[in-house]
Amino acid sequence: MTHQIHYPQVENPIRETYTVVVDGADLLPGRRETDELTPRQQIDVLQRLVKIQEAEGWEMWVLFNGDPLNQVDHGGEFLGVRVFFSPTPPQRIPTLLECVRVLNKQDRDALLITNDEEAEKQAKELKALTMRADTLKKGYDSLFSVRKGPQSRLMRHRTADRKKSELNDGPDIHDMIDLVD
Repeated sequence: MTHQIHYPQVENPIRETYTVVVDGADLLPGRRETDELTPRQQIDVLQRLVKIQEAEGWEMWVLFNGDPLNQVDHGGEFLGVRVFFSPTPPQRIPTLLECVRVLNKQDRDALLITNDEEAEKQAKELKALTMRADTLKKGYDSLFSVRKGPQSRLMRHRTADRKKSELNDGPDIHDMIDLVD
């Protein structure tokens, strides 16, 4: 992530570059806190992050719990997004913070994106910027909104038939007249 600070008196703006470190478990739409991501869900999150990275030009690192995927190993790249895996859920926060430490050692600034308050607190102690994953999802609502899948033709007909029967089964006009009296 790059942002520029412009000062009217300065010809060249101050430019700061951040590597965005993402807690991947917080980016799945409709996910409950206790759910673990399946490999298919991890790929779904990665594909969304690739779209953001391409649109913004950010350098992104993402962390998931569990074993490495068939498509990408620990520390490997998935279409330009660097991917890491923590072996167990309790190791998630230490692994996220290790990513921040590695960036600090390389004199690179980090922006940690997570919904975990403890991880945010510890990242701030390491001089990293933080942002809530929910804020990122709101900013890219078109990528993270939960949509219902398309209905089959059979289900569309059943739904239309049910709506028609609900209209036909409504109160009779004579019953409505009696209500007025």
